Amino acid sequence: MFYHKNWDKFCSAVVKTNATSMRASDITDHYPGKQFIVFKHDVETNPSKALKLAQIENKHGIKGSFYVQAYLLNNPEHVKILQQIKHLGHEVSYHYDVLDANNGNFEKANIEFQQNLKKFEAAGFEIKTVCQHGNPVKNRIGYTSNRDFFRKKSIAEQYNQIRDIVVNFKKKTGTNYLYISDAGYAWNIISDPENNDRVKDNPDIKLRGFEEIVSKIDKGHSIILSTHPHRWHKSKIGIYLKISLFKTVRLTVKFLTKIPGIKNVLNHFYFLAKKI
Repeated sequence: MFYHKNWDKFCSAVVKTNATSMRASDITDHYPGKQFIVFKHDVETNPSKALKLAQIENKHGIKGSFYVQAYLLNNPEHVKILQQIKHLGHEVSYHYDVLDANNGNFEKANIEFQQNLKKFEAAGFEIKTVCQHGNPVKNRIGYTSNRDFFRKKSIAEQYNQIRDIVVNFKKKTGTNYLYISDAGYAWNIISDPENNDRVKDNPDIKLRGFEEIVSKIDKGHSIILSTHPHRWHKSKIGIYLKISLFKTVRLTVKFLTKIPGIKNVLNHFYFLAKKI
């Protein structure tokens, strides 16, 4: 499922529905009050793979939102690729994980957030919406997730021109939608995307594939559709190998975390998970 030819077919099917393709920033700027779909992409590594999805979407007249890890802007070649994505009409913005990077220290996290905003602005990217990164193996003490950054009232007020597309997004934009993610190489409706890091008794709803997503659109649902472009591939064989690697690493990590002391070691290398 997770290869580019299928994404092309899916985009073609979406534009035939009544849903309007919108960037997340379009919703915050001038939400027209009608059914929408946001093609959201978390760019955690390999911007060239994000460009491939951006080109496919552009072919169908779709403008999406690409949330980029700040470290990628340290590479001039990556910046050039991201600027190509922007020139295709897509939103290029910030995929932040400043609380994890600073072990829950809000003051240090805020300093890093400000520094990274300047990086994006210097590269020509206007930040209107942001999205937090999950870091699944991070051991957190005193905070729940990176979402706590924008949950903090003083932070939200300081950056009142920026919307986190998960934290209070429905309330602040007056919208209602399904949040569907490809995390773990499976499509799931995230039952409570604003609070599922804090509330664990709301199970996600598994979807069989693109056909079921299109069916949700046909039934009138607005959707934010979240993908991870570095996990997509141009061929079936490539994606099968990628999924096999992903599942092997995930099972290995789950096993290792049961060994006393290993979880603390993995915590120091939490950032490597974004590479898989």
